[in-house]
Amino acid sequence: MWFCFRQKTAVCDRLSTPDTRATLEHTIQQVFCVRYIGIRAKMKYELLLIVLCMAATALTSGEYSLASDPSQNTATSKPPTTTSKPTTTTSKPTTTTSKPTTTTLGPKTTTPIPSPTPPTKLVVGHYNFSLDGKLCSMIDLAIGIHVRNGTVNDTFIVQPHKTAVTGECGDKASVITLSFTEGQFILKFRHNETIKKVYVELVEYDLTYAFKTGESIEYSGKNESLELFSVEPGHSYSCQSVMLNMGSGVSLDLTHTKFQAFVFKNNEFGPSELCKADQPNYRVAIAVSIILILLIIIVVIFFLIRKKQRTDGYQSL
Repeated sequence: MWFCFRQKTAVCDRLSTPDTRATLEHTIQQVFCVRYIGIRAKMKYELLLIVLCMAATALTSGEYSLASDPSQNTATSKPPTTTSKPTTTTSKPTTTTSKPTTTTLGPKTTTPIPSPTPPTKLVVGHYNFSLDGKLCSMIDLAIGIHVRNGTVNDTFIVQPHKTAVTGECGDKASVITLSFTEGQFILKFRHNETIKKVYVELVEYDLTYAFKTGESIEYSGKNESLELFSVEPGHSYSCQSVMLNMGSGVSLDLTHTKFQAFVFKNNEFGPSELCKADQPNYRVAIAVSIILILLIIIVVIFFLIRKKQRTDGYQSL
């Protein structure tokens, strides 16, 4: 210690601590024990005692050295040091980019709602079809397409100023087609040289029309293998009113009709052949005449009888 007092070194600083002093005292005891064993070396088991003493001293020295030297003490647990890193939450700003909505409006198309046309009167139209300068067919008529079913009871009237004429022309067959916005009307004429007659063998129509608002309905019909409006070649067929039943509750009302095809003179209608409805009915006139004659006879007989009765009531003088 006096050495340490005079020499201030790092080793002296370690010897001045309590643990160091205890280690030094233990070492002195060890030396003393060795000397004691040396004195009794003459004993029988002195060597064994020396070994045991040294072993005990070594064990004791090891415990003190472990307790005194903190650098070699492996059982010393350092206080746990918990370093918690600060939790940093970085929230990215939410960026919402909304693209401008561009709406391109095209031209507004309005689909007209089908509705019936205002009622019109029957108008007689004059139609003819020619091919290569030759008149093939010619008709005068007013056309009404009458529909009568569970929901409709009305008539569509064809307007001549809204009608276009097309057709076909031949020696034995001729077709005339009247086309209008809502449909078409077709007549096919036949020239039968065997019976020397001209007549209509086909009647056809198509109509798409709304008799009620918002209900546009298609109607169509055809009658074939007919022998209508039969006349001699060069003559015309004439009738005030004709009704043709086309089926499905549809009829064609043809008024003021006059037809002629194939044979013309000066491109005009020939002599008219009247339909039965227009032909004069002489039977009625005859019947009326007979009734009048009978009445006259009855009156005369009655007068003569009365005159005779008056004459028989007087005597001659």
